[in-house]
Amino acid sequence: MFVFLLGTLCYTLLIQCGQAAKCTAKSGDISARWQVADGELTVEVTTNNIGNNEWSAVGFGPDMSDLSVVIFQVVDFKPSLATGTTQGYGAPTLDSTPSVTLQSLNYNSNTLVARFARPVGSLSTCQTWNFVTDGTIEDGSIGYHNTAPHSVEICADKCTRKIFD
Repeated sequence: MFVFLLGTLCYTLLIQCGQAAKCTAKSGDISARWQVADGELTVEVTTNNIGNNEWSAVGFGPDMSDLSVVIFQVVDFKPSLATGTTQGYGAPTLDSTPSVTLQSLNYNSNTLVARFARPVGSLSTCQTWNFVTDGTIEDGSIGYHNTAPHSVEICADKCTRKIFD
């Protein structure tokens, strides 16, 4: 009987470990990791091989036509962050001031690392995040991206282990 109970306990623990929250995503040249603490979502995005006059982004929502977006761009070799929304499949409408709090932004050797925070709000339930890596900036405006976004179903509120200071 003891062996049966011990086996059942071990099996249950293995299943729970296997269902641990996924708090990272990677696709090609973009990766992200995140945490939720005190009602705030903190996300760190790394984009490799991003050159001058290029952008990458994370869009929150089920498809590309109605997203809240955070855009990382390099213009004149200077990184910046912008936020906005998409309506349809065209370029996003940018906010006059970012709707997220920028915590850090570094660009070195064609690698951009940005960390931002926002209230968890609508992202407190599982939702699709769309990662875009290879957009161009044309005449100072965000142009089209060259490949399809990588979409991942993310349950951000399950990521409560503190990974950022």
